[in-house]
Amino acid sequence: MPIAITHSSFWFWFGGLWLAVGLLFLGVGVGVGLYERGLAARLDAGGVRTEGVVLAKEISAPRDRSVSYNVTFRFVDARGETIRGSAAVAAAAWDALVERGPIDVVYLPDRPQTYRVAGQSEADVVLVIVFALAGGVLTVVGGLIVGNAVRTRRLARTGNVATGRVVAVQPGRLQINGILQWELRYRFQDASGRHHEGKCSLSPEAAQAWAEGAVGRVRYDARKPRASVWTGERA
Repeated sequence: MPIAITHSSFWFWFGGLWLAVGLLFLGVGVGVGLYERGLAARLDAGGVRTEGVVLAKEISAPRDRSVSYNVTFRFVDARGETIRGSAAVAAAAWDALVERGPIDVVYLPDRPQTYRVAGQSEADVVLVIVFALAGGVLTVVGGLIVGNAVRTRRLARTGNVATGRVVAVQPGRLQINGILQWELRYRFQDASGRHHEGKCSLSPEAAQAWAEGAVGRVRYDARKPRASVWTGERA
């Protein structure tokens, strides 16, 4: 059964989605980064160094990606088994390699399929950075949206009460469940006599109940009166 997203819950769902995706991306980036860092440490500390043989060299240049220099090779591990592998290497390392020529390999003795070759590119590092940055941005944006929705809901319950006057009611840009929402703009006066303006989104049905010049109840933050909520109640 599909979940109906109401006007009051929209920003929680919207921000929550951004937050969830951001945390997922951030988790992947951090997880891969920690794994690669640990793997590099293991190879440096206990890796077995050997000389492999270059089988083939290739250059791939997909339209939506940068040029990749790939090398296919084989080597014999300490148990005498032949391991075949491939890796993306830096351009300078690729130029220095020759088919049927030697290539330096470092592998884990208990997992020969886990290896590094001389000049191997840092593609995983780039992937980690991209995922971590994207995840960080999405997490911050999603957190801000959810946090603002929570503050707005709290303000609607506990904020100072004022009388607001409708300045305009017009179609907005936000769509919920494929339905265009309306924007209501209002003006109110705080306890110190200063005037402020605010706006909110309403469903088409709710917007029909208001017209320019109508008055309704507003709740605002006493410390920051510009932060206000149109309650939808008649004053």
